[in-house]
Amino acid sequence: MASPVTSKRRGDSAVLRRMWRLHFWVALFTAPVLVVLSLSGLVILYTGPLDSLLNRSLVHVSEGPHTIPLDRQIAVAQQQLGPDYTFDAVTPPGSPDRSTRVDFLAPGALSYPAAESDLTQVFVDPYTGRYLGRRDALSGLVGFANNVHRMFGNDGPQVNLPSLGHLIDSEAYPDATIPVGIGNLWIELTACWILVLLASGIYLWWPRAIESAKPMFRVRWSKGGRLRWRDVHALTGVVIAVILVCYILSGLTWSRYWGENWRAFSATVTPSSEVEAASTPAQLGDYDRLGRRIAWAATGEAIPESTPPGPMAATLTFADIDLIAKSENMVPGYAIIPPSDSTDGGETIHGSYAVVNAWPQRLSEQRTLYLNQFTGETITNATAEHSGALGTATSFGIDMHMGNQFGVLTRIMATAACLGIFVMIGTGLAMWWKRRPAGKTGVPGPASPATRADTPARAKVAIAVTAVVVGVIYPVFGVSLLLVLAVEALLDARRANRSDGEATGVSVTDTIEDSDGDEVPVGALH
Repeated sequence: MASPVTSKRRGDSAVLRRMWRLHFWVALFTAPVLVVLSLSGLVILYTGPLDSLLNRSLVHVSEGPHTIPLDRQIAVAQQQLGPDYTFDAVTPPGSPDRSTRVDFLAPGALSYPAAESDLTQVFVDPYTGRYLGRRDALSGLVGFANNVHRMFGNDGPQVNLPSLGHLIDSEAYPDATIPVGIGNLWIELTACWILVLLASGIYLWWPRAIESAKPMFRVRWSKGGRLRWRDVHALTGVVIAVILVCYILSGLTWSRYWGENWRAFSATVTPSSEVEAASTPAQLGDYDRLGRRIAWAATGEAIPESTPPGPMAATLTFADIDLIAKSENMVPGYAIIPPSDSTDGGETIHGSYAVVNAWPQRLSEQRTLYLNQFTGETITNATAEHSGALGTATSFGIDMHMGNQFGVLTRIMATAACLGIFVMIGTGLAMWWKRRPAGKTGVPGPASPATRADTPARAKVAIAVTAVVVGVIYPVFGVSLLLVLAVEALLDARRANRSDGEATGVSVTDTIEDSDGDEVPVGALH
């Protein structure tokens, strides 16, 4: 009978063996998406400098003695596109050397959930009124990166999935399903498995008795070969793991499926403060176009109603609203969304102007100013403080994700995380290449019967409970996990029917480090 010490070492080595196999296969599945997200994320992170460099003729102007009225600039932009294009918003210059941007929706443009509207952006010189040019929001390097990073969002093929919001409150969420773009759903699924990748990687890094020589926070450069790459891989992964976990969790909050369900859950558990004014049927989220994002927590805000002071009241000009926005200290670069009127029972419901601070932003800059279209009176001043606790926390996470919350520091962290991903993937490939036997792929096969028998029951229970909890929180992951387990069961059944003489087990020898830092086969511990 084996001693307790020997049994523990065999149990630890069995868990290591199986965790290493999980880590390998999940890495193989998620690595391509991680590369795509990192490359596109770096471009998005530096949107401002890149846009200024690549589109200088559109965004930069020479400062003049005075500007022409904002409404005339909008008219110039409209003339360039024709009446079929719908005026959507205007962004006055954020600084004296910048142009005015006027956004339009193309004829027949579909809105979410059918698809996502790609804005047509027209640029006008605010000093001369000269037309500078136009572009689609998703054109160029930055636009392409945004499109790829969201895997084309809700454009293209879709699937309809159950809505948690409908189960919680069918009146607030009348649709029983949520149409989700397949590409975006794939990103959501992969993001969940990246969490598994990080968790298994941290487990493999964690020091234990059977790997006493394995360092925690240093690289054994003198050892060379696989050990050196292993140390670089582990150290890089541990250093950026917390950042990556935060990025994955915050990114999931605005995925098309889980993000919408999270929005419904957070709005129910910690609702936002209600505006003390009559509202129109429109919401701020109706204006969440590609190319002009709106803060996550502000999406559900209802556009307030404007009460006219008399029957002949005239709507204020955009120049008037711009002056009010400046006097209210809105952050330069804000967008002005025109009022949208509607009819209910034969009566006209007048919308209000919405002045929205540019997104992405710091949480302290999250602000929407709703102004009476006739008087310019502030109906409500919606900030992050009006959001519920979960909505505020989610917005904070997204602001961190976008590299804005703490300015340069956040961008440095985000850049380090993206570059760290490239290091981890490169060193992982190097380890696989050096470890694989000559003429073989070197991929891990199924655990042997001995490894299965040595796996402690407590480890199986802990992993099973964790998998169930994560699968319930992230249903897409849960379904994919059940599918993986079903495939594994089928493969196990096929292997059980093979002849006893056919080899099973792994295609490479799994090893751990002894007290001298040398590698020995796991089987040597049995």
